[in-house]
Amino acid sequence: MKKKYSKILTLSVLTVGLLFPTTVGAADIQNNKISDLKNKIPVKMDPGTILKYDQYINPLIEHNDVDVQNLNQFSANSDEEVDIEGRAAEDEFFASVSEEAKRLGLPTVDLGYDLPNPEPGLVVIYGTDGLINRYYNELEVDANQKEEKISPLAGIPTTTVPYPGRLAPGVYNYGTNQVITITPGAVTGEGRFTVYRAGVGGSGSVGSSGKTLTAGDVATKRQVDNPKHNTAISARALNTNVVKTVFKNDIGTMPSAVLDVYFWGWNNSMFGYTYSDTLSFPGRYYYQY
Repeated sequence: MKKKYSKILTLSVLTVGLLFPTTVGAADIQNNKISDLKNKIPVKMDPGTILKYDQYINPLIEHNDVDVQNLNQFSANSDEEVDIEGRAAEDEFFASVSEEAKRLGLPTVDLGYDLPNPEPGLVVIYGTDGLINRYYNELEVDANQKEEKISPLAGIPTTTVPYPGRLAPGVYNYGTNQVITITPGAVTGEGRFTVYRAGVGGSGSVGSSGKTLTAGDVATKRQVDNPKHNTAISARALNTNVVKTVFKNDIGTMPSAVLDVYFWGWNNSMFGYTYSDTLSFPGRYYYQY
């Protein structure tokens, strides 16, 4: 599948105003400033945006026109079963986990965003909803090393939860409306799903489990939830109501997502969607332990 990208442009006051009217504060645009964009990564841009910083930390943009034209459309090639009848029972399960968290008096923790400051070589990929899918430094990514060599600046722990494990029981909010609830017997994640594949965004073909990743493998947020390798997870795309059993064989930073879904091929569908590097969609997952 050939990707169609527009020409890379250096952001000026004009391009910020035309392409990203909600990205930088209106006052900054009116005052002919882009310092906000140079000093802080926006948490939202136009759908399909790829934001890059050059050696002088000047912001550059690349726009994925294909994604913008196909926002959250159910793939015409999908033969996946839609599960509407099972959603009510699943709703009840999520509600019961939330009620248990309240009954036990579990803390609610706001972790914010784990985003670095702009720096030379930094690349930020935005999804089809305009929120951040991933970031990495193209100057520092080692072909033999999957993790990005960037230190996030936020309240989220910068270290991976020891394997196997997860943070203490509680309700963890982060990114833009991402919530992971951990009780003594279950974990739920509600927010958005993002996607990844080897060779894009610093990702490799081998997951944290040591397994060569294939369709159906997913990554959980490494700073919050790091279950055992090959843990079966029930995941639902909320717009399409396609439910999949996926398997945790990787972990990721995921600044504004609860689950990262590995590449499933260009001609197949997953959760009702055709793969794109900037795809994102509303979703939720759960498993019991």
